[in-house]
Amino acid sequence: MGSSKLRKRLLIGGIAAALLIVAAGVYVAMSTWGAVNRVSIERETADSPGGVVAQPDAEGEEDEPDGSESFDQGLQVFLLLGSDSREDLEGQGFGEFDGNRADVVMVLLKDGPETALLSLPRDLYVDNPCTGGQERLSEALQGCGRMNGPSLLTVTVEAIIGQQVDHFAMVDLSGFQEAVDAVGGYEICVERDVRDERALLELEAGCTHASGEQTLAWLRSRHTQELTEDGWRIMPGVNDLVRNARQRAFLIDMMSRLGDISSPQRMAAIAQSVAPFVTVDSELTLVDAVNLAMTLRGLGSDEIVELDVPVYDFTTERGASVLLPSTPVEEIVADFLSATARASGSPMFGIDS
Repeated sequence: MGSSKLRKRLLIGGIAAALLIVAAGVYVAMSTWGAVNRVSIERETADSPGGVVAQPDAEGEEDEPDGSESFDQGLQVFLLLGSDSREDLEGQGFGEFDGNRADVVMVLLKDGPETALLSLPRDLYVDNPCTGGQERLSEALQGCGRMNGPSLLTVTVEAIIGQQVDHFAMVDLSGFQEAVDAVGGYEICVERDVRDERALLELEAGCTHASGEQTLAWLRSRHTQELTEDGWRIMPGVNDLVRNARQRAFLIDMMSRLGDISSPQRMAAIAQSVAPFVTVDSELTLVDAVNLAMTLRGLGSDEIVELDVPVYDFTTERGASVLLPSTPVEEIVADFLSATARASGSPMFGIDS
């Protein structure tokens, strides 16, 4: 499919937004940060009244990027989401997003100087800690009676990876398009004409300087076809894992690309255009975002470990086609952390520590 020729895709809200904000300067950072949406992440515990504990709401706190905290020490875990909602997030809470799904699910692991990006297939069949049943991972963002969507998806991912999530960040589809257009579009290169009628994708052979709308269609395409001498056919190997690879590669490329932008005015404009489409957990302060951005800005593909989840097809009792991991995701994460621990001489910390 020539993935090495693709100019990478997809903006995941929290990390990229942080990169944009820190580069725009403190004054602009403060005003832009105020436009970012917030949500409380709730976790159930045996000793909490009603079984639910909510993170304290950080809205209204005036944090300044004084560098008091550092992301260079210890393990930090960030859950990065792309939502399939086409609603404008501004001024709305997650509880109002009926029918919302997670179209992109990634976990950023920052362990001292080492960074890894783990892609989780949206069709992964997982336990639902709220209902006791099983469902696709993407469906957890709908929440349940006692937990909002971000909370349910967070605790579901925590159970999968065996680590506690420190922060949550999400951007909706409108934000993807805004971000791509704000940075001047993207070049998508394909060997043949491609299309996906469901995703409203249509690209000619060669390289296309794609708009945000075209880029988003390419990223979301699950049934990409290419034009051959014998007519249209599904591109070989196209599936959710290919989509994950495209999205993960773009995020890595985006961090490097944003690091090359030297104009504060341009960075401010990009940050302000994207911020209304971004939602983060209420405990992610501006200090956290700035420190994270300073740590990650300019990272290249050779500096980030890309973690894949090997899967196999499975059909549920109801006849739904889903994916199951052939290797437990927790083991994949543990192997990465074990390697970083051996390199640094530090102990490992898991969710049960």
